Amino acid sequence: MMLVQKVRSTMRHLINATKNVTTSRDVDVFEQIAFDYSLTSITLGSQRQAANFAIQYLISPKPESGNTAPSITYDQIISAFDAGKSQAFKEAGLILISYSYEQSDIVTDPVTGSVSLSFTINIQVTEKTR
Repeated sequence: MMLVQKVRSTMRHLINATKNVTTSRDVDVFEQIAFDYSLTSITLGSQRQAANFAIQYLISPKPESGNTAPSITYDQIISAFDAGKSQAFKEAGLILISYSYEQSDIVTDPVTGSVSLSFTINIQVTEKTR
């Protein structure tokens, strides 16, 4: 389960609304809403664990702000992930095998006109053995 803990920590570092993107909890709601994974065993020179992760996020303007759209876009969040992923996974002792993005639902509240976005980052990761 050390692999899961390392990935959780790395993703918190990479996708952190107050650190890597220009919004904060004072204005927008930016939350990790799901962290699903499946562990497998692989042999790449030696036996090790690998895992597939589907990490889902929600971004929505805070109702008290009066904004109808979040102050950060999906593209800005993904750009922040892209810019830091190689270094962050390397520093955590992880090998990022693959990744993909899914922009999911865009939901508009019919009363306030507020727009919320959910999206998923899918990654396949294994630990370095040396």
